[in-house]
Amino acid sequence: MQLCEHDIFISDERLDKVTALHRVVEKLSAAGNTTPDYLRGMLDREAQISTYLGNGIAIPHGTPESRDAVLQTGVKVIVFRHGVDWGDGNTAYLVTGIAARSNEHLEILRQLTRVLSDDAILQALAKAESPSQVLALLTGSTTNTPAAVELHEGEQATFVIHNPHGLHARPSAVLVKFIKQFQSHITVENLDSASGPVDGKNLMRVVSLGAKKGHRLLFRAQGEDAQQALREIGELIASGAGEMITVPVTPPPEVMQPKRSWLSRLFN
Repeated sequence: MQLCEHDIFISDERLDKVTALHRVVEKLSAAGNTTPDYLRGMLDREAQISTYLGNGIAIPHGTPESRDAVLQTGVKVIVFRHGVDWGDGNTAYLVTGIAARSNEHLEILRQLTRVLSDDAILQALAKAESPSQVLALLTGSTTNTPAAVELHEGEQATFVIHNPHGLHARPSAVLVKFIKQFQSHITVENLDSASGPVDGKNLMRVVSLGAKKGHRLLFRAQGEDAQQALREIGELIASGAGEMITVPVTPPPEVMQPKRSWLSRLFN
């Protein structure tokens, strides 16, 4: 799945959040990605948890219950020059609407969040005059990769993601909000990708890990509550981080019965 120039729009409208979501669904529906009913899923998602990532970026998307309104996986990007009030004092300038039936969008989302971690890119986006300029900024190879956050001391633990669609926006937001309650400095690294460790309290960085089902996440914690943090983070991930999941149960080892002689079998 690739982001193309026809997926990007620039708007000078001054809109509230609900109307901005209308615009996103209009673009997705016009491209054959969704039906207009997908708007309800987006509104329901925002009622559950904000899709604002930080740095002026929001990634609105529907709930699992709204997947019937998704006809084909797609992404539409709208740059709102005047910004959109996304609630809680946050203003979104780059709104990336996502319609997905499974996890095909995770790779493009990972790429976008890595690029948009660069403040210079965000400033350039605000001055972009055309979709082609926006696309070049979002996919450009000149972007500096965010420096890895290394912890050389402290506790560490590895947990496996069991969410069917990976650690997408909602469970990532739940995880980051949970991690923020601890005093310890906590990093997380996806052992199944080329990414280095990132700040576990930064939502955009965590989303950029692109963790899919089965991926192993290595958490490191340094501080007075490090052990408690890792233990409770593990419990949260095992529970699905706000999503219903089915964790595979490891079958008990097969007990090998000793071989019996032909004489003992004869009398049984």
